[in-house]
Amino acid sequence: MMRSEPPRWRRRWAWSFGLGLALALLAGLWLRTPETAPPPTAPHPPTPPTRALARDVPLPTPSAPWRPRAEQPPPKPTPPPIIDEVTVEKPEVCSGEDNLITVRAHSPDGNDAYLHSTIGTGVGMRVPLRVWLEEGSTYEQPRVTVFGKDNVSASVLVPRYTVKECEPERLVDVYSRRVPNSEEDYEFLVRIHELPRRDEPRRKPFAPVRFVWTFDDAPSVTTTVPTVTWTLSPQPNRPAAMYHQHLVRVEAIDASGRKATGRSSLQLLDPTFENFDKKGVVTVLAVGTPRFPTEDEAGVVRQRFRLFHRWRGPVTLERVTALRARRPEPKAPPLPEEATEASLGVETLPEGRGAEVSVSLDTKAEPDVGMITYVLEGRTTDGHPARGTFSLMRPPPRPTKENSVPVTDPRLLAKVKRARELLGQDFVTDEDLWRLEREGRFEDLAVRRATP
Repeated sequence: MMRSEPPRWRRRWAWSFGLGLALALLAGLWLRTPETAPPPTAPHPPTPPTRALARDVPLPTPSAPWRPRAEQPPPKPTPPPIIDEVTVEKPEVCSGEDNLITVRAHSPDGNDAYLHSTIGTGVGMRVPLRVWLEEGSTYEQPRVTVFGKDNVSASVLVPRYTVKECEPERLVDVYSRRVPNSEEDYEFLVRIHELPRRDEPRRKPFAPVRFVWTFDDAPSVTTTVPTVTWTLSPQPNRPAAMYHQHLVRVEAIDASGRKATGRSSLQLLDPTFENFDKKGVVTVLAVGTPRFPTEDEAGVVRQRFRLFHRWRGPVTLERVTALRARRPEPKAPPLPEEATEASLGVETLPEGRGAEVSVSLDTKAEPDVGMITYVLEGRTTDGHPARGTFSLMRPPPRPTKENSVPVTDPRLLAKVKRARELLGQDFVTDEDLWRLEREGRFEDLAVRRATP
């Protein structure tokens, strides 16, 4: 008896099911990820020799896991300065009268060389302070702020003192500025302001005939004009510091002996200290004589320079480079500087006053050179680099009718004539006129303007 054959559709279904099952098995085998191999084990360090153990040197345990090196702790912040004392010169003053305020402070970490301060609106460790009475017979209490290294600061109020309702007869103000083309020379000017009084007859004007100037602890200097020039340099008997403190006092005296006194404080940054503190470089300074060079009849510009420094021991010059700045033609781009080796005839700058050198520029041989800058490179005896620069500048051409504008203002013309007489010069500069103006040399000039 023969078995009947299954229907065709059942045979197709069985064939398709078998084919799908086979493909699924093949795909599983192809997509299966191989087992991850275990990480290699780090080899144990070799057994240390017996002689190391005999010295009791701490050795790592072979089975101890590796650990990263601990990070260095951040540097400690600079502590603020400590204000030890604030003293007041006078227990009572009139409204507007100055009172000298002195602050004494120190740094907890010993960095006192960075200390500097402000007192009210003034700067310095000693400030002649003025306060004015307000409504209700009170005044705003000023504040003292002392700064240390990294400009961290501490602040306190100025101790209260009595400010009376009276006012001084006059105010004496002292102004200062650094002299152009100079490192340490300063010019001081005094101005006297008369304060009107209510219900009082008009007083005789105060006309000083002489001025007595005192700079710190130096001997006083007397002038007949309200200006004076003085060199403010760090005092050799004091330690090096970022800022140097100065107190200037002037006493104006009239013909009858009446006096009026004014003071001013200066807090000057010392660039030589700053350069060594931030860059490790000893600064070579230069002072030129005369301050503004002149050209002689042969067309040669000559100037002497005193080269000095504030380091302990001498500085040896190892290299001097002369940079010539050439003047371009009108409307032409600036020309690059030409660098050449130079010799100043000096190899060592001794401690203290230093050494003097002479430089010159022949304007006829080098008509296109406007300035020569000398770059100094050297080293101290203890190995610190020393750097400095100074420049010899070509003066402007002498004034002529062709290159100058004629003076038409009658008062200015009178000032120019007076300045030429006083100075004994064929021509004068704006700087000459400003200086004589501050000295009061033109106060008696009474020139009427020409009416059209």
